[in-house]
Amino acid sequence: MSLRKKDSIVLLCSHGSRAPEHSESLENLRNKINKDLQFKVVVCYLERNQPSLESCIQSNIKIYSKIIIFPFLIFEGIHFVNDIKLLIEKFSERDCKKIVLVKKISLMDEILPLTSQTFREMFSDKKDSILVTCSSFSKKKSVISDLGRYTKLLAKNLGIDSYYFHFNGDERNIIEKIKNNNDVENYTIFLHPLFLFRGYLYQKSSAIFSDTFKSDITIADPLMNQTKIYNLVVNKLINRIQTID
Repeated sequence: MSLRKKDSIVLLCSHGSRAPEHSESLENLRNKINKDLQFKVVVCYLERNQPSLESCIQSNIKIYSKIIIFPFLIFEGIHFVNDIKLLIEKFSERDCKKIVLVKKISLMDEILPLTSQTFREMFSDKKDSILVTCSSFSKKKSVISDLGRYTKLLAKNLGIDSYYFHFNGDERNIIEKIKNNNDVENYTIFLHPLFLFRGYLYQKSSAIFSDTFKSDITIADPLMNQTKIYNLVVNKLINRIQTID
């Protein structure tokens, strides 16, 4: 690697969540990545939890020659544009070469091929399955568009004809649509909440669908609980670190 390990720090930046499981999952991930990278790795958040991304940059920018930030975000929503990019620009005005932003994982180019492979391995009889995806709400129209495109292609890759996608908070509406769908009989639900960690919104959406469909539902793990996605993140970090001067 080009960087000296003792002179660099990796910040794993997550959105944050009111659910304790979110922070626990991120801390477990930090420990695993710390062993794989052998760099100092710390976690930070955009909201709700502490430490914040800004405070982490502020406290480390005079200590380390490089601060490497990995954003745990799926969509290029408001948080990515306003909270991360603008914050980095603010600090880069003074220390333009110290902060390195690792490109976030791509929903279509990186996540989709891996989830398609993982879910194909999970179950073979998909004929009567209904795929349902969800994500956190965003004011950016591109987010719901990306979620819809991802869901359509994933369904195609899995051989599933019926699929729905929605933002959190719209679960009851989607459930009503499914129940009124006369084209599918004796179906099972495959719920794929598009979240990296087992946070509050992941748990809330899963609980609503699970309470409704009981035994006729399979719920996918959060993305970072999937081995293929974890390896993607680690390799992305390693590859980026190797190119830093």
